[in-house]
Order: sequence, then structure tokens, then C-alpha cells
Amino acid sequence: MGLFDKITSSNTDETTESSEFKSIIIDTINVMKELKNIAVANHIKPTDLSFKILKIATFYSDDKSEDNEMGEEEMKLILDDAFLLNPIIKFKQRYRVEIFKIEKEEDIDVLPQITLSGNKSLTKIIATVAQSHDVKYTSKLEQAMIDDIQIKKIKAGVLLGMRDQNMYKEVKKIVSSIRINGILDQAQSFVVCQGVDEVLPINDDLIYHYKKKINAKSTDGKVDYSKRGFVLAVEKDECIVEYIKPQMGIPGRNCRGLFIAVKEPKKTNETPIGITANVVKKESETSVKYIANRGGYVNFDKGTFDIQDQMEINEISFRSTGSIDANITSNIKINIKEKDILKDAIGAGMSVETTELVVQGNIGSGAKIKAKIVEIGGQTHQSAYIESDKITIAVHRGEANGREIEIDRLEGGKVIGDVVHVKQMIGGEIIAKIVKIDVLISNGKITASEIIEIQELKGNNNKLFIDPSVTKEFNEQILSINKKISVLEEELKAYPKQLGAKKDTIEKNKPTAEMVKTKILELKKNGVEPPITLFAKVKDFQEKVVEYNALLQTYKDKKEELHEFRNSLNQVQTKVFTAKIINHSPWKEFNEIKFKLISPPRDITYNPKEREIAREIMLKDSGNGEYKITRSMEYS
Repeated sequence: MGLFDKITSSNTDETTESSEFKSIIIDTINVMKELKNIAVANHIKPTDLSFKILKIATFYSDDKSEDNEMGEEEMKLILDDAFLLNPIIKFKQRYRVEIFKIEKEEDIDVLPQITLSGNKSLTKIIATVAQSHDVKYTSKLEQAMIDDIQIKKIKAGVLLGMRDQNMYKEVKKIVSSIRINGILDQAQSFVVCQGVDEVLPINDDLIYHYKKKINAKSTDGKVDYSKRGFVLAVEKDECIVEYIKPQMGIPGRNCRGLFIAVKEPKKTNETPIGITANVVKKESETSVKYIANRGGYVNFDKGTFDIQDQMEINEISFRSTGSIDANITSNIKINIKEKDILKDAIGAGMSVETTELVVQGNIGSGAKIKAKIVEIGGQTHQSAYIESDKITIAVHRGEANGREIEIDRLEGGKVIGDVVHVKQMIGGEIIAKIVKIDVLISNGKITASEIIEIQELKGNNNKLFIDPSVTKEFNEQILSINKKISVLEEELKAYPKQLGAKKDTIEKNKPTAEMVKTKILELKKNGVEPPITLFAKVKDFQEKVVEYNALLQTYKDKKEELHEFRNSLNQVQTKVFTAKIINHSPWKEFNEIKFKLISPPRDITYNPKEREIAREIMLKDSGNGEYKITRSMEYS
């Protein structure tokens, strides 16, 4: 007979015949099934019954034998992953339990509520012990909590003794906390059973990393259908394509003792990939990476990947290419060949970003261009925008923002830059440090911080301004100084009142302090040690004087600092006195010249007369707040 072959009852024959069920001891591999059967047989609800674990026996089967009972040494094998991951091994447990009827009126020690949960594959079972102010420490509490968890494991079909060392350690910690604090002040969670997690296989995959650069959504989250990734820029050493090799998974075993098999990885993306010398292949155990050997854009042609830096296309339009975002640091040069004067080389609403852009034709309405170098052989629409370090435009009607800008003919457009050269200006606006105009006709507005130079003035109603504040650097400097001046002025407002109050206190307490000092000297002269309170009064007065002097020095320092900042502001403003307007031709009337002062804000204006010869016009500081415009027939 086996260890658990007998079924015994604690009832006598008389008790069995009675209508009241008390308890029964059974051996079984399925406690919950037996509990239900006993409940039915005794006309009791299954929820009215519970059980106590008396003994556990664990068995394993392999290809050689079945139901091998595991002793203490064999149970150590469960800690070995290799043993658990043998797919042939199967586990089962037999339990000797006492099933009894729950007596509700019985005085039972209060246990904290314990719930079990697990991950999807049940390779990890977690116990959560709820917060409790009712639980009381007893010497039996630790075992009672262990028994409660074990019963819940059996109900969940979890093997007992399956890598559960952590359960005993954590329960002991919780019981110690209850013993010290008298309560369980917060919920506690811990692992009560740990199997072996399966590792899923990795199917092969071909990832086109460079295509991830396509961002078809605008800032408001809407899809921008104009961005279709016609040119996808990459940098040197950037991975453009990656083949993920298939990788075998690793099986596992869950806390119910069941083996978890994993499938074979799928292999559906392996394909020959051709590359040029501009792409480097790097292979590892898990992947093959194709890496850009230079900056440029990815070109895929007839199964071969290449990195190129120059591209020729007929046009950029919604219909053909969509907008192009290649990054200004990509080293990509794009040449757009369309030069028909009746067509747009860059269509309406298109945006282009690249390192260098050469456009032989026109720029359409609402088009936006950003690059390091831009050349436009046609004309720009009045709503087009160009941003670049170096810009060359044939006919400009839109807005251009850059460092070095050269325009053949400016017709009502706007130009912002450092150095701007316009061959012919018919209306429009220029803002720059240095502006050079070959032929200035009419209705132009030119603002410079250093020089405006005109070779030939042919028209009227032109406004020429010298304004140092038009440059970004100047504005930032002025803004910073003015901010510091404003802060200091606000701080200094409070000092006179604080100093006055401290001075009044000192003046009020000075006679008393002098009298106390005299008293101390008299006592010492007569050989009497003065009281500590007298010294404290003198010390308090001296501290007030020190505080006043420190505050006064801070006030003086801040006033000096304010004075220095105002001097700095004046020095920055003096740039207006080194700036000049140069005209190599006779002046025409109805043109305006204006020099702008910053602090205090003031404009000094001059209107040249018809056929006046004034090669250089400057502003001079005459002193005492007087300024005058000087005109010279000679070049300095």
C-alpha cells in the first residue's frame, strides 16, 4: 500500500450515522474535487468546508519511469533550470488533508487578507497581504499565514514547494513588523513561487531604419500628405537597413509544474541586399547592419543600396515629389532643372530643407526653403520664404533671411541678413549690417547698423535708416543690459528707507550705548566685574552699526554697478556714430535719411536736396545732448 492509500475519518460509526459532519482525512491529487464531492455527500455547501494540509508528496515521471517520489534531496533538483526545462519531466502532487466544516462562531485568530496573482504564463505567483489594523501578533501567526498561502496555492493548482524559499522569508518579515508595530500599516507584495520564464523566439525581420525619418504629421497632429519621403537623408555611421536574424526561444516551466514549449522562429525576410562602397556591412550573432559610410541620401536601385549627395530633379511639387526634408547638415545638393518662366520649379506650399539647393526656375506661393546655400535662377513669389547662410536670387519678391545675400533685382520683397548686395532695387525692404545697392530706384526701405552704400540713386521716396538695434546681437546685448538696469533700479528703491530706519535706531540708541560703555569702564576701574547684561547691550548696539555699514556699502556697490551698466549702454549706442551712408551719385529730393538713437530713443532726420553731392553722411555727437548730421563730398 502507498503512503496515502488510506482514507480515514475522525468520526466514529455513531458520528457517521449522525446528521452532523465534523471532519474527514483523505489522500488525493485533487483536493478541490474531493471537497466538492464530500460537500454533496453530506448535503453541505462547498463554501462551508475548508481543509488543513497534513502532508505533501511530490512525484516526477520521465521516459524511464513514472511517479518517482521526490525526497528531500530530489526536491533540490527543482532549483536546477536544466532539470525543470527537460520537456520529458512531468510533475504531480498528492496531498493528505483534513476536510472540516467551518465553525463560524469559533474564536479564530484574525489573519490579514492574502490574495494571489500571477503573470500570464504563471511562471511567477505573487502574494499580496492587505493593510490591516485588526491583525494581532501571536506565536502562531507566521505558520497560519504560510498555511493560508499554501491552501490558496492548492486552490489555484500551484505546486507546493516549487521554488518558494522567498515566501517563508517575506512572511517572517511581515510578522516581525506586526509584532513591533501592532498593525500592518501598508499592503505588502512578494513572490511565493517562481518557475522558469519562457523566452519567446525572435522571427527574422528586415528593418528600413532610414524610412522611419518620414514624419507625415504636422505640429498639430494632422497628416501632412505633402511629406512623402522623396529624399531621406542619413548621416555617416548611421544604420540605414538592418536584418534581424531568427533566434530560437527558450522553453519554460510554470508554477503548476507544466512545461511551456516555444515555437520555432519564422524566417520570411531573408533576401539578398546589394551595397556600394558608400555602405558598410556589419554582422553580429543577432543581426546584419548596413551602415552609411558617408552623409547623403539613401538611393535604392535594382536591389542595391547607395548613399549619394547630389540629385537632379525636374521639379518639387505635390504631384511629383512632395516636400523634401533632408536636413541642412546632410551634405545633400539638390538641383532643380525646371526653368520655364510660366511654371514653378518649387510648387505652391512645398517645403525644402537640404544642405545646398540650386533652382533654375521660379519659387511658388507659400514655398519654404531652408539650406546652407541657395541659388535661385528665376523669381520668388511674394509669399515664399528662404532661410540660408548664403543666398543668390535673380528676382526676389518674397522674404529672404541669411548672412550673405545677393539679389539681381529686388521687387517689393523683404531681405534680412548680415551683408546684402542688391544690383537693382525697385521697392521692398532690406535689414542688415551692411547694405550695398548698385541701382536704387524708388520706394525702397533700407535699414543698416553699419553701412548703406549706393552706386546710383535714380528715384524718390526711399527711406534710409541707420539703426544699430536691427542686428540680433545688438538687440540681445541691449536687452540684457536693460534687464540688469531694471532689476538694479527696482532693488535700489528699497535701500533709502531701510538705511533711514537703521540710522534712526542707531541715533536713538547711541546715548544709551555711550552711557553703558562709561558705566563698564567705571566698574572695571573700581575692580568690579561688570554684569553680562551691560556687555550684551553694547554688543547689540555694535551689531546694529555693523549691519548699517554693510547695508550702506551694498547700496553704494549697487549704485556703482548701475552706473557701469548705463555707461555700457551708452558705449553700445556709440556704434551709431561710426555708421555711414555712402552715395556715389547725386542725391534726389523726396528721399529720407534717418539716424536712430537708442537711449534715450530719438530720431535725427535729414532730407537731401535735388542733385546734392554728399558722398558720405554720418551722425556726430556735439556734446551736451546735441547731435547733428554731417555731410562730406569726399570719401573717408
